[in-house]
Amino acid sequence: MRWRPTPRGWVFAVVGVVAAVGAPFLGQRDILRLGVLLLVLVAVAAWSTTRSVQTLDLVSRSKDELVEAGVPSTVRLAVVGRARAGVRLVVEDSAPLALGGTARLTLPRLREGETLDLEYRVRSETRGSYRLGPATVIALDVFGLVRSARVLGDGVTLDVLPRVHPLADLTLGELGGSRGSSASASAAAAPDDVSIREYRVGDDLRRVHWRSTARRGAVMVRSDEHPGRPDVVVLLDTRAGAHAGRGPGSSLEWGISAAASVAAHLQRRRHRVRLLHDGAYDPPRELDETSAVRGLMRSLARLQPGQPDGLARSVTSLGRGESTLLVAVLGQVDEDDVAPLLSARPLGVPALAILLRASAWGTPDESSDAGLERARLVLARAGWRTSVAGPGDLVPDVWAHLTRSGSRGVASVPSSEEVTP
Repeated sequence: MRWRPTPRGWVFAVVGVVAAVGAPFLGQRDILRLGVLLLVLVAVAAWSTTRSVQTLDLVSRSKDELVEAGVPSTVRLAVVGRARAGVRLVVEDSAPLALGGTARLTLPRLREGETLDLEYRVRSETRGSYRLGPATVIALDVFGLVRSARVLGDGVTLDVLPRVHPLADLTLGELGGSRGSSASASAAAAPDDVSIREYRVGDDLRRVHWRSTARRGAVMVRSDEHPGRPDVVVLLDTRAGAHAGRGPGSSLEWGISAAASVAAHLQRRRHRVRLLHDGAYDPPRELDETSAVRGLMRSLARLQPGQPDGLARSVTSLGRGESTLLVAVLGQVDEDDVAPLLSARPLGVPALAILLRASAWGTPDESSDAGLERARLVLARAGWRTSVAGPGDLVPDVWAHLTRSGSRGVASVPSSEEVTP
């Protein structure tokens, strides 16, 4: 807790001291009384404001669990205590400018032990991880002489997710691949055979399937991996050198939004989706389905530009992955960048690739665009469905063009800057 006089309070204090010290020499008792009165007012103001901030406590703080960029979110605070008459109380909850800045909430008069619920709205146009709080209660006396403040509780972290766009449904059977039929076949398998797997570190012991454990001689658990709903890997190219532009209008943010939209769409279709970037899978495979969804979205919210070898390390990890669908969101690449993808892709796994013409977000470069087109052709000839996107393209349009029937291999949606009026 801290307190300090306001500018007006300093004037009162200085005038009071001068009057109290100088009045005896001048023989002016009225001036002495005035000086003492001014000093008493400052002292009483300091006492009342410090007592007021000591009687308030923050009993709870809540926020929306997942917040999307561009969507308002509500932050709620609950304070308990007593707000005394003659003292103005304000609760300030610190927040970065990206969320609208510090919120100031004025408290009405409270009775002893009364709880008051406060709330305010925040909104960020940019994904990221932001710190809210800690909250501070500020007391100002009725004369405006002293300002006392006290910190209430701790702050919390608010993760603002990238924009998620609604996407058209994807039918895996239309993508072909030798493993496409296995997904349909698995749907007809017996539930006990399909939804039971061996125990992994981190699995909830309440999921242990004792009958299968006794029959197979190993600990078996019920799995969240749904029959007929194959695993999906979303490979995201986060290399700083493969992207251009700044802030929410950069190619990296477009790619992150596309990856989030694909992941959310397939999660809702009850696929197990894992994000692969900078050579690591996220979230860990041991997490249950609900935690995996939240973990993946939080990872995208906090994701930072990667290292120059990030794509190469991801391709190496992909070679050890197990998926029945691969979706790659790539930055500015050339044929040398994508060549390792061809060998790393598991045999028969359907694959989709969105290639970002990153130069369109920055300075146009014909040589880079030519390299991107060669990379697209390399992937297309290997059986990938491909689509090239620019800053004027919408994620749902690119996805619809990429996944529609008959667009295998050489699909490419023209960027808006290529369309002449």
